[in-house]
Amino acid sequence: MFGKKKVVAPPPDELMKLLARRGPHKVNRGDLGIVGLAGQVFAPTEGKDLPAVAFAHGWMRSSKSYRDLLFHLASWGIVVAAPDSERGPLASDIELATDLRAALTVCSGVQLGAPGRVSVSAERLGLVGHGFGAAAAVRAAADRTLLGRPPIPVRALVPLFPAPTSADLRVDAAKVTAPALLVAADDALDSMTGNAVELTELLGGDVVLRTLAGVSANDLLENPTVKGFLGVNGAERKVHAAVRAQVTGYLLYRLAGEEQYAAFADSEISMGTVMAVEEGKIRRADADHFAQLLGNPAYKPDDDASKRRLPALGR
Repeated sequence: MFGKKKVVAPPPDELMKLLARRGPHKVNRGDLGIVGLAGQVFAPTEGKDLPAVAFAHGWMRSSKSYRDLLFHLASWGIVVAAPDSERGPLASDIELATDLRAALTVCSGVQLGAPGRVSVSAERLGLVGHGFGAAAAVRAAADRTLLGRPPIPVRALVPLFPAPTSADLRVDAAKVTAPALLVAADDALDSMTGNAVELTELLGGDVVLRTLAGVSANDLLENPTVKGFLGVNGAERKVHAAVRAQVTGYLLYRLAGEEQYAAFADSEISMGTVMAVEEGKIRRADADHFAQLLGNPAYKPDDDASKRRLPALGR
């Protein structure tokens, strides 16, 4: 009778539309260089005990390729620090992972904005990464010391279009206990450029895998164009909207404890064009990675609907 009031959430598709739009917070942008770390930080202009995430860029990219996404998260009350290290062709995901941990330390231990206006809770930290950066985020979430930097407890991990790096990434993935949301292209789940299936098998926390059909990992990148002066970020519009809604909803639920967004952490719920892949239907590709490069389909057709090739789940 006097228990916790039940939260009635809008349907998943409405949540996606809501969170694809800018949040209620005004946002400040800062430079991580003031603490000796290249990169950017985005934060609401005010708020106490806010959640915070460190964001890892893709291969040969920087935080500038994700400015709109990072700004969007901050507009929903999430502090975001994005290191700009390891941008060369021989970049190390382990080095970037240590900088992600450093960035989280900055968020929770350094004054952000005007004195007394913004603070981050050390109990509400998470990690997000794209492509190569997804591997760095996985390593940063692992419960082991990296290059002398101790692990930091995180409550959420979000690999976006995760890509394989080195073989020992599997070792670190198995040491992750934080819950995770993986968003991937439906035709690159187990390939030379995508390892979402492998991560789903290895990660130790609760895992949600969702896919987008007919997309590329590069569709998330924000490329400067003349349209930028009109507010267009250069990314593929529908992909960017779907991904920012997914990331925002998942982090608000896992880090901020906002129950109305619980659907984002439910592995059986599809949301708009972002399709859930149920646990029993997650499997390795039939063709090996080299065969896929030669044009062979990743999954063989199967008469059993429960075992159809995984890409069909998102269509």
